[in-house]
Amino acid sequence: MHYSLSSLPPAYASLDTNRLTLLHFLVHSLDLLRCPKLFSPAGAETREGITGWILNCLVRPPAEPGEPQTAGFVGSTYMGAAFLPSAEASLEAPPSAERGGPHIAMTYTALLTLLALGFDLSLLPAREILEGVSALQNLGGEMGGSFRSHHEGSESDMRFLYCAVCIDRALWKAHSPGRPYGGSGYIRPDLIVGYVRRCSAYDGGLGLGPGLESHGGSYFTGLASLALMGRLGDLLDGGGRVERAVGWGVNRQIDGMQGRINKPPDTCYSYWVGGGLHLVEKFAKGSGMGAVPEDLLANGEVVGFVLECQHPAFGGVGKLKGAPPDVLHTFYSLCYLSMSGGVAGLREVDVELGCSKRVGDMIRSDKSYAELAREMKAEAEKEAEVEKEKEKEGGGGGAS
Repeated sequence: MHYSLSSLPPAYASLDTNRLTLLHFLVHSLDLLRCPKLFSPAGAETREGITGWILNCLVRPPAEPGEPQTAGFVGSTYMGAAFLPSAEASLEAPPSAERGGPHIAMTYTALLTLLALGFDLSLLPAREILEGVSALQNLGGEMGGSFRSHHEGSESDMRFLYCAVCIDRALWKAHSPGRPYGGSGYIRPDLIVGYVRRCSAYDGGLGLGPGLESHGGSYFTGLASLALMGRLGDLLDGGGRVERAVGWGVNRQIDGMQGRINKPPDTCYSYWVGGGLHLVEKFAKGSGMGAVPEDLLANGEVVGFVLECQHPAFGGVGKLKGAPPDVLHTFYSLCYLSMSGGVAGLREVDVELGCSKRVGDMIRSDKSYAELAREMKAEAEKEAEVEKEKEKEGGGGGAS
């Protein structure tokens, strides 16, 4: 995974416009793995370089007359605009159409990845990013409450709704420092709850849109979005809803987890479905609503399936047994292995946000992002001094 930060196989070339998402999978995988090459004093230059590249994906398209200025992130620097040499230059760049318009999924991945690398999110134009997200929410009709991916029109579904809620949660402190989270006022929680409820299927699962088939991805993103807003009880509000949600998730286990009925198991759904079950179980136990038995999944079998999908030579995890490894399935497999305790030594995952608990705790902390960034920098400097002392004691790193 660390090697892939600098070079990916040719098969990834078609995903150049989504390079920020690939970076998200890589950085957060390495975070869960506690990678010393990236998250130690020795990785400072790499972290700085990655941060600079991400900030070059920050865009502020010119606002229409009478409309608020918006901002966000695009998925790559593929538009060919001049590369800005510093964080300051990126953050101070005037509105321009040269880099295109922001994408909601790229903005979500950018924020969490910047935070993992120790960047102070309060330096970003939080209000403008939240204005941009707000403009993407559908306000009426069957799709009311859902979000589009960008301003020029796109499909709307549960994935982008989840990205919007995560962005709102991550930027709350940057926009309203010192205040407890209660929603930014830019997205409309009641409309979100209504949309998720309309996507709730008879079988206890959730579809990407109203009337669509239950799916592991929408099951997780719908449940996680409501959990982040403290509104899960608006969906699981009695009448056997908890039990049906549990039943749908549990019935996706074959040995690994499938994303839909009559599909083969796929490693990413170990997290999508397993994470959704985790959130339902946590809610039921905390609220007393619904009876949820212990050991919902045969986790040993799911762990075994995931580990069998690991490539014996290259490392990484593929979607199926014998499939080539890729960064998406590796990341979500690590998330599941962390959540289930299937492999020792991994960082704990923040199930709702889809990152390490280390990063999630920064978002939920009462401390400002500026304070957290200073603490991380001071800790890195302290670690660097310790490493220097070890080198001196060891005669420059040689055998003692």
